[in-house]
Amino acid sequence: MTIYIDSDCRCHASDDGTMTAVETDVFDGKCPAFLEGYRYVPPGTLWTREDGVTFAGEMVAPWQDYETLKAYQEQYEANQAELQDMRAALEILEVTPDE
Repeated sequence: MTIYIDSDCRCHASDDGTMTAVETDVFDGKCPAFLEGYRYVPPGTLWTREDGVTFAGEMVAPWQDYETLKAYQEQYEANQAELQDMRAALEILEVTPDE
């Protein structure tokens, strides 16, 4: 999937025109709110934290509270399961959505 990273290696689901597009499977299946709580340093690149510590990519780490991110992801997965149930019910009823 394509993610976008800003100059501080924070992840974004969309590009505001100033970000770098990166292809990775690290966030496959993750919701945008979960993804945007992470920092991603691509392979072969470096990121230096405010205190001067440098991290070499590939590095993935949350920069927001993980419990909050986990709750976002759990809600997303519950919503996806509910959508699948609804689609299955429509199929049983032989109802097709308008295209």
